[in-house]
Amino acid sequence: MAKGREIKRRIKSIGSMLQVTKAMELTSSIKMKKSQTLALRSKSYVFESWRSLARIVLSTKEKGILFSGHNKGKILVLVITSDRGLAGSYNHDILKTVIKFTNKYKIDNIDFVTMGSKGRRFVEKIGGNIIADFPLAQQVRFTATSPISLIAWEGFTKRKYRKFFSIHTHFDSPSKKGATTLKILPFDLKKAVSQINEEELKANEFKFEPDKKILIEQIAKQILRALTYQVVLESEAAEHASRMIAMKNASDAAKELKEDFEFTYDQLRQQSITAELTEISAGVNAMQ
Repeated sequence: MAKGREIKRRIKSIGSMLQVTKAMELTSSIKMKKSQTLALRSKSYVFESWRSLARIVLSTKEKGILFSGHNKGKILVLVITSDRGLAGSYNHDILKTVIKFTNKYKIDNIDFVTMGSKGRRFVEKIGGNIIADFPLAQQVRFTATSPISLIAWEGFTKRKYRKFFSIHTHFDSPSKKGATTLKILPFDLKKAVSQINEEELKANEFKFEPDKKILIEQIAKQILRALTYQVVLESEAAEHASRMIAMKNASDAAKELKEDFEFTYDQLRQQSITAELTEISAGVNAMQ
């Protein structure tokens, strides 16, 4: 039964691993639900802010560089990954998207801002210029992402950067998520206008105080902060969802493997019992 004892040890080992994967699955599920709630709230805020800004901008002929853009400077891109693995293809898909992005815009024309050690190490490996790296917190706060939006705002308005992108994981639900590239600056006015109905477009009579340009700038700056916060929240929710699914798959595989070993062990045990009974029966017959 030496082989049987080895199988029994494996069954015990798989059982311990199964407890770990189930615990990680449950933890990730709880974290995902919290992040998902925050992401949905933030999305509503961004949506209403977009509508307000679009109505104000449509009432003026001067759109400014925030909407029309400019051709000076490099490209700034925010790359969001995780610090840890065990999240399925979450990090791998982001890194593939980074490669496609650098092939399109050329790495010498790009400055990187990173969140997550996986992305930081990858960008360093491919020779990218990282101007800032931000740690991932247990709970993302609006103030924690503000420095990123400030770097983008200052760089864009001072014409150091002509575009600001985010490479992150878009999240709608645990089953509907994926790596994506989002252009944040310059703002897409057409996209904002598409979120306004015809009656609101006709009712664009505003009284601006103190100044229309200042008002547009302040709202735009706040939207930039909100959008940056939004993509970080979505990435966090997607990471937890990916880890939850990965741990569920691991748990299912471990459970199946454990059942196979238990079946094999039962067969060996049954064979051993049968062999012992045969020997006893043979011995009895020999004595008669």
